[in-house]
Amino acid sequence: MSNKLFLIAFSLLLSLAQTSCNSDDDNGNEDGNARCEGTICTAIFIRINVSLTDQDQNPVALDSFTVTNLQNGEDMTVSLTPSELAEAQETGLYPLTEDGSFGLNEEREVQFKGFINDQEVLSSDYIVSTDCCHVGLDSGDLELTL
Repeated sequence: MSNKLFLIAFSLLLSLAQTSCNSDDDNGNEDGNARCEGTICTAIFIRINVSLTDQDQNPVALDSFTVTNLQNGEDMTVSLTPSELAEAQETGLYPLTEDGSFGLNEEREVQFKGFINDQEVLSSDYIVSTDCCHVGLDSGDLELTL
């Protein structure tokens, strides 16, 4: 009997967590933090990456990249350590955005630009947003071929 009670309570808790992260709860009179009060989030950290390959599906090593908020020109580039940049160059996976990059329940139109030898080699636009817990991709192609 206690197992059934536990399962019912657990299911109810999951239902509440799903409901609280629903973007349809948007009430224009509250800020993002107020709408997220009491929300239970997972402990995972989300990073959305752009995958860049050449025509033969080999990873492309960029010398540098930028991510810019198209609405206000703000630089939103995720900072990488030298070893993280080296790994990105080996794998062709470059961060577009990650949890904590901007506020809760917000949407941003951003532009990813990649550079080799100080020359822009690609530019791609995205719409990213956050809910009460994590960042997500609303539009844009994360797999690019150079």
